Amino acid sequence: MVLYKRKPVQMLPQPEVKEESQELWVISQTGEAFTDYQSYVDRLEFYKAKQFSCEITGHMNLNYFEALKSETEHSQDVEQQFPEPLKEPVLRKVQFSTVSRIDTLVDQLHDSFKSDFYPGEHVTAILPSGDRVEAVIREKTMFPELRFASGEIQRKGFSRYTVKMVNRNEEEAQIDNEHLIRDKKTFTKHMLRSFIKNTVSREPWTGAPWLVKEEFATKYKIPSNVPAHLQRATTAAERKAQQARRKQGSVGLSVEAMTNGSASPPGPVEIRPAPKSHKSKTQQAMKMSKLLQESRTDTPSMSGSPWASSPGGTPDGSIHKLNFKALVKPEPTPPPPPPPPKPIKYPIEDLDLPPQETALRPKLHRLSSLTVACEPKDARASDSASPQSPKSNGIDEEKTAFYLSTWVFLNIYCEPFLLDSFTFDDYIQALQFSSDETDCELFVEIHCTLLKAIVNEQGVVQCQLPEPEEEEEEEEEEDEAGVENGDDAMQDTVRVNGGGTENGHVEARRSVEKDKKHRADELFPDGDSWVQLLKTRSFKNGGWQAIIVGLLYQLSWDSRYSKDTEDILAHLAPSDEQPTPETVKARYYTMNSNLRVMVIHLLSRLTHETRTVRDYMEECSEEMTKHRKEKIEHQRARKQFLEELKSLEDDRKILLPENTPRSPSPEPEVRQPSTDEDGDVKMGDDEEDEDEDGARVRRRGGERANERKRKRVEEKAKAEAAAKIPKTSKQFQKVIKSIETIKIKIAKEEEAIATIDEDLRQADCARFKMMGHDRFWNKYWWFERNGMPFGGLPDSSTAHSGYANAMIWVQGPEESERQGFLVEEAGTKAAAGDADGDIRMNGTVGDVISVLSRQAREENGTTLTSPTQYGFIETPEEFEQLMSWFDVRGVREKKLKATFETFKDKIVEGMHSRKKYLADSVAALENEAGSGRMTTRGKTYFDPNVWRCLNWKNESAREENDHTHYNHPQPRKAASKKKEPKGVPLNRQGKPVSRQGERYNF
Repeated sequence: MVLYKRKPVQMLPQPEVKEESQELWVISQTGEAFTDYQSYVDRLEFYKAKQFSCEITGHMNLNYFEALKSETEHSQDVEQQFPEPLKEPVLRKVQFSTVSRIDTLVDQLHDSFKSDFYPGEHVTAILPSGDRVEAVIREKTMFPELRFASGEIQRKGFSRYTVKMVNRNEEEAQIDNEHLIRDKKTFTKHMLRSFIKNTVSREPWTGAPWLVKEEFATKYKIPSNVPAHLQRATTAAERKAQQARRKQGSVGLSVEAMTNGSASPPGPVEIRPAPKSHKSKTQQAMKMSKLLQESRTDTPSMSGSPWASSPGGTPDGSIHKLNFKALVKPEPTPPPPPPPPKPIKYPIEDLDLPPQETALRPKLHRLSSLTVACEPKDARASDSASPQSPKSNGIDEEKTAFYLSTWVFLNIYCEPFLLDSFTFDDYIQALQFSSDETDCELFVEIHCTLLKAIVNEQGVVQCQLPEPEEEEEEEEEEDEAGVENGDDAMQDTVRVNGGGTENGHVEARRSVEKDKKHRADELFPDGDSWVQLLKTRSFKNGGWQAIIVGLLYQLSWDSRYSKDTEDILAHLAPSDEQPTPETVKARYYTMNSNLRVMVIHLLSRLTHETRTVRDYMEECSEEMTKHRKEKIEHQRARKQFLEELKSLEDDRKILLPENTPRSPSPEPEVRQPSTDEDGDVKMGDDEEDEDEDGARVRRRGGERANERKRKRVEEKAKAEAAAKIPKTSKQFQKVIKSIETIKIKIAKEEEAIATIDEDLRQADCARFKMMGHDRFWNKYWWFERNGMPFGGLPDSSTAHSGYANAMIWVQGPEESERQGFLVEEAGTKAAAGDADGDIRMNGTVGDVISVLSRQAREENGTTLTSPTQYGFIETPEEFEQLMSWFDVRGVREKKLKATFETFKDKIVEGMHSRKKYLADSVAALENEAGSGRMTTRGKTYFDPNVWRCLNWKNESAREENDHTHYNHPQPRKAASKKKEPKGVPLNRQGKPVSRQGERYNF
């Protein structure tokens, strides 16, 4: 049955139909009928929600009809594949079972039936000769277990089967269960689980037994009457009685029953030893004697006691039978010591860990402090204007997300845009570069390629743009009529006041112009004429800047874009200047980088909807599917090679003892003595110098003789050692060679898998992946993780830089994430923990530590408080400090550090490359006094070592189209065709010729 919240879906009862003509709405899949349409629609919407699960497969997040189809198909598959002879025994075993978990039940059934076979099953029989044949079980004989009188097992129980062998003229054999094998595909835990889910059900209450469904119980004649002790009422009553017995057994005999004067206690009393006292025996004896004396003299207190008649205060007068323990007040039993705290099982919540005293996160840098070569604020200002300081590059910190998102978008989709990849530093510099004499190709190509994606060469707009509404036109007509009437009224008013009508029109025009922030609507009076300009790719002479104004003006009609476009249009087409392509181009030079990046952000947002991006995403998705299939094949081959390697290693170990060379024992170095002329033995150290020439000759001669003899001894020892070493067998050499071959194949498969993983990483462009969260829920990004090659395109014009972004970016937490561990209290935010605001650490209550103060200290004073704030680290030393700051005992930082470890080498390599790449430009920037430009003979020269963005060239577009996007060739006008005189042919140049090839003269 289809499950909803782990319970079977209950069908609605059939409605009462009073009249035959009454309309009914029926859901065919369930057979439910409804008398009103709204109930039918509500029920249908309930079934269409993705909240159901298939009972057999366990698949979730399906609608009812998908789950029903899945159950039907898999139910048929299970019915066909599960062995028919096993169905009845398995169901009889499951019936009335009280095992709560289905996994435990499946394990028990699999262990019970894996060596138990039944008549009719198809099995594989292992004959005494070792042959494996296909057989069918015909009969089964069971032999019980036998035991001795002492209880020892004499013989274990076993079964013997009569099998009929297939393809052997139906010969029969007697085989025990140890020599029978069932096909692994027909009896697995997965198959058994599916069969149980398909045929058995269980009510949702504790202790409920498993019950075979009625149709299967009837088919296999399995009793369905639930025993009384397994019914719900009996089980609940027994549970309550057991709880009452436990409660009654814990209640002891009261003190009042022991002191009510009765001769005998009401029942058996548990006698417990008196608690041990820490006082000495002398003190206890003195206290007892004092109490005894008080009991003798205190007559009124004993008058009502049955012992009062006796002289000694006891019934028999004997003092030694007085219960001194009853008179002595027992010492209070000390409370039991608290149990030791349970050992903490890491990882745990990050903020539950104690604050770190020494390790601190490295200080974060801000984008506004990024060193770039900055131009003066106004490009039209004189050369003597002071340039901006590199530390105040004019970047708005709230716009950091737009700088990052646009760079990531352009680099991920650089291939469909025919755009070379570029570094983030060059991108920031290109946004701040401004010159009316020199164009930055990177800056211009970004705008042109995005515009070309929005409108294709056929003039079709590839994204959804806002359209003017008819109501607005009607309102404009009414406004015009109102203005005319207002003019008449104004004229009357002016006449009364003694003025003229001309002054009234001037004032009205000034009031309208005063409220108007820009004049972008005057650049393209036809409205969408910018589309025709973009269709022809007229980007030069201020063309692409004018197209952007027309596009942004049309976007401003939509409230979603109006806020972002107003400031841009107010700068490009101000209200006090007539808009033309030339003026817009000039105004674009003076626009700051914050407005420029917003233009690219809006263009990227529109481009994301175009077919250029969508087709590329679909292509990458298909490529990823292909790579995954290839990876599975290589993994399968590697697994097979590993199994072969393991088998060969076992063979090598078996053959190793016979082929292991014995290491020869080292021979002692023999020092040959020399003899003198008289025959006496003389050692080299005892030689006496004779005359200089004779002694030198004899010494050299003896050394040569000893050297020759020593070599002969060494060669003889080597020959003897080689004779003692047995030669390795050919089989051993063959195994060694096979091992080396298999290792080479495994290495090739692993190399192929690594290549496919890299292709999968680069093709994963649909969504950029975050690295993870730290203890304070800051987000960490490394923008080279997926969707692009490490370091950008290898054939890019700036590929020599060796990096793309090379910075670890940290984003502040969301407000909802901060609320998870911060609580507003008395104007401060303290850690959420005990009622007193304390932080529990390792089971103890420590000092009250504000999370904000802890965060400020551990984050080295560079705390980010909102998701619009970003910071970055840029050096390998800072990265190592960050890695040491992560505490792997926390849940979030353990995952975060593991992700960083995966890309650690690439991150550090990129940081080194960026440091080297920026070193030259920093030195040049210092030499050029911070601007990197020089004016000679009226022309401005920009140092490319300072302005690195000028070195970027769009080689991708040049290789594909033989031109850049900006230099798109203009369509040629169609030449007017001359009419051919009747009966007169034209030559290739379009001039008339005679039939004999002579020219006609007109």
